[in-house]
Amino acid sequence: MSSRIGIVPTRHIAKTIALAIVLCLCGAYAAAQVTLQPQAEVFAGYSWLHPGGHYDYGQATVDHATGMDESFVWYTPFAHNLGVLVDSSQHWGVDDQSIYYVLGGLQYKYHTDSFSPFFRVFAGATRQVAPTYIDEWNAALGVGGGFDYNVWHGSMGGHDPSLAIRVAQVDYIYSNYNPIFQVASKQWNSIRLSAGLVVGLGNYYTPTPAAACTAQPTEVTEGEPVTVTATGSNFNPKHPVGYAWTTNGGKLDSSDKQSARIDTTGVAAGSYSANATISDAKIKKGGSATCAASFTVKAKPMNPPQVSCSANPSTVQSGNPSTITASANSPDNAQITGYSYTASAGRVSGTGTTATLDTAGAGAGPVSVTVTATDARNLTGNGTCTVNVEVPPPPPTCSKINSIQFPDLKRPWRVDNTAKAILDDVASKLKNDPNAKIVIIGYADGEKAPMEGTGKNRHPMNLAAQRAVNAKAYLVQQQGIDPSRVEVRQGTGQQKVADIVWVPQGSDENTCADLQNTTPVDESVVKPSENAYPKPRAEAAPMHHHKKAAGTAPAAAPQQ
Repeated sequence: MSSRIGIVPTRHIAKTIALAIVLCLCGAYAAAQVTLQPQAEVFAGYSWLHPGGHYDYGQATVDHATGMDESFVWYTPFAHNLGVLVDSSQHWGVDDQSIYYVLGGLQYKYHTDSFSPFFRVFAGATRQVAPTYIDEWNAALGVGGGFDYNVWHGSMGGHDPSLAIRVAQVDYIYSNYNPIFQVASKQWNSIRLSAGLVVGLGNYYTPTPAAACTAQPTEVTEGEPVTVTATGSNFNPKHPVGYAWTTNGGKLDSSDKQSARIDTTGVAAGSYSANATISDAKIKKGGSATCAASFTVKAKPMNPPQVSCSANPSTVQSGNPSTITASANSPDNAQITGYSYTASAGRVSGTGTTATLDTAGAGAGPVSVTVTATDARNLTGNGTCTVNVEVPPPPPTCSKINSIQFPDLKRPWRVDNTAKAILDDVASKLKNDPNAKIVIIGYADGEKAPMEGTGKNRHPMNLAAQRAVNAKAYLVQQQGIDPSRVEVRQGTGQQKVADIVWVPQGSDENTCADLQNTTPVDESVVKPSENAYPKPRAEAAPMHHHKKAAGTAPAAAPQQ
């Protein structure tokens, strides 16, 4: 026997492994894991060999179309898919070429009901008989795989063998040949194809199929449904299983499924059970299991609904609505079929879980709303909530609080000291009530307005508007009143006067009689006059304290 094996050509190994994996995948595509798995397998069948090497003088070997392959696999008890492999094959060619293999290794097989793919690795020896009558033994090793088609699974007890057809087996075998004359490579890369019959002996098997049933809920009131569920164990997960249900209490629905619904309408109080049978039609013996689930039916109690309600908002102004929300439940789990409402005042409307209380015309004080809920048995229950009704005081109204006069004939728009005193009092009131405001209305009916402007822009002054604007200027500039709290208008029916109207917070100017027949003044057009009111002495032009030049008259005092 040669002591040197050489380096295995990876390309041949890769091709053979790839083909073996493809065959495994083809078998796994329709695979379904079985509960029966043989303890050992015996294979015998036809084998074709492509030696993939050269004899003496570089003479290439020929394919061996005549051959046999036999193997034995014992599957380990701790891993039923992994087995110890012993394999031998004989190949007779032409020109006195013969090749024999004796191999051993490991085989992994995924056992299924139909196609069972396998993969294996092995090593051993090969006997090569050359045309020159040289008989030589060499070491060999390789990998392979394939798949079997199962035609008979045997029995659960293991007394009957199983039978499968080995559809395809592909093996790559590497070996050496030592020619007399070193004219060719020593390395042989052989491909072996086999097919035949596989007999399974004994079996490993899973526990007997079992079933467990549950009821949910386990206690119901007459008329309520019960859902029963059957769960199988130790069944073939790839096999469809059927469910058959029976019960001695109520009416079954969907009894051919894993879960069934039991209608307990009309069932008398007592204990009942539901029974299920789970079966695998592909397993003739021992392929079914049964189970039972118990449940209790109680008589319907006759408790009325429990009702509560709430109001939002709980306090409203008279005339405003409040939403009443009701909630009801039956202690007996009876269905609530309707709601009705009554109120001690106002008017309430609604038939569902919400209603509206209209408080129009209701006096101040609490209004009681009663909700009545009715269930499917025509039993009723009541709940009460309260809405507090408030009658608001009448809204504040505006009113004229004073008037200022404009007696100056030369400057009929000017706010004099008398008017300033009145405006000082108004400013004090505004500061004491920061939420109020005033309206100043200027009048100038029948008065001849002085001219203002120059050149083509010279025109009569809007005297009524100018009086209101000048009065506002004094309040803003001298008393620090926010200009947004002083509105200026002009009106008709008076002359040489400006009325001051007090507008408290919340009052509606549109309903104020003192503001009727008045129009707002456009303050972007009518600006305060340059000398709108007498300035305090502190604001008068300062005196010059430097020494006067000879012959110069003293400056005139500012005009008031």
